[in-house]
Amino acid sequence: MTRREVLAWLDARRPAPPPALRVHLDAAVTDSDEWLPAHLAELGHAMLARVTARPEGGRELALDLLAADAFVTYAFEAQAEADVRGVAALADRVAATGQGGGT
Repeated sequence: MTRREVLAWLDARRPAPPPALRVHLDAAVTDSDEWLPAHLAELGHAMLARVTARPEGGRELALDLLAADAFVTYAFEAQAEADVRGVAALADRVAATGQGGGT
């Protein structure tokens, strides 16, 4: 998906995220060859990696952590919209990624 397509999909989410979080989400979105749920999950993983790479970090990492949560939540929302039968497979993928298993 293109960055533009992902941003348009995010625009349609209700309730909309708070403005500061939305700016942070927008800044993290990139183009990807992945389907939307997988791409959103990867973005969430990348944001979480930013947080875990700085164990000494504090409040300045709050938006990264919130963005990680939002992207993974949106990944499941996108999967449910596309085909709810794929939610379990996405959950397995997210769990494997979170354990260092890659995507």
